[in-house]
Amino acid sequence: MPKPPRPRSLLLIGTGLVGGSFALAAKAAGLFDRVVGMDRDLDALRQAEALGVVDESTKAVAECDAACVAVPVGDIAAWVRTVAPRARVVFDVGSVKRAVVDALGEPPANYVPCHPIAGSERAGPAAARADLFRGRTVSLTPVAATAAEAMATVRGYWEQLGAKVVVESPADHDKRLALLSHLPHLVAFAFMEVAGRGGSLAGAGAGFRDFSRIAAADARVWADILRGNAAGVRPYLDDLIDTLQSLAAAGEAGDDALARRLAAAAETRRNLDAQTP
Repeated sequence: MPKPPRPRSLLLIGTGLVGGSFALAAKAAGLFDRVVGMDRDLDALRQAEALGVVDESTKAVAECDAACVAVPVGDIAAWVRTVAPRARVVFDVGSVKRAVVDALGEPPANYVPCHPIAGSERAGPAAARADLFRGRTVSLTPVAATAAEAMATVRGYWEQLGAKVVVESPADHDKRLALLSHLPHLVAFAFMEVAGRGGSLAGAGAGFRDFSRIAAADARVWADILRGNAAGVRPYLDDLIDTLQSLAAAGEAGDDALARRLAAAAETRRNLDAQTP
């Protein structure tokens, strides 16, 4: 009599928003039969188990079909080294890629660096959603050591969750995300620091709240991201500082230059809306 097939297992290291959402989506899509969770935050781990984000928890790395490393950027490389020998494939979901690859030195062949460009200012297992990646872009940044089989397997996971996969180098990813994500978060945090010194925020309207929303994101996660991609963010930050000073000077000059520049910026923003499906 043939043996029943072995349950397909996912080891989820880090049970927060992105990792938890991958686990929920993967289970809903039938990619895995069992999700085993690990998290240094034991309260989060218990919550993830109670909410069904993971089926069980563990303190030790065991054999698995896939391992999803969903921890802060500065901790990813150590976890990849630990789990790669016990997993068929291992991938991370960190927002910075080059720092992780550099920290690994010689990445394992079964490791695929990933970054799903989806998220929220909310955090923790309770924020996880099975539809978080549907229609969203996931960047895969393989290196020379990445095995083609591992790449195909991990790409298949994301595509079965309804994500749009793009493939780029770690350096190109970090340069692109420095402008599209990392700088905006840094600016939002800085703005709230200034606002916090300015007095009561009780009368803040919708514009203030919309602009500053992402400053409510997990501080430790974003400190790691901004440290990990500091070199990528710095040129854009310098340009922004120069631009702000130039706009302030244009306002003081009392001519039409300020209105023309604001109009050009507004047109760029409207064009972005027009390009978004």
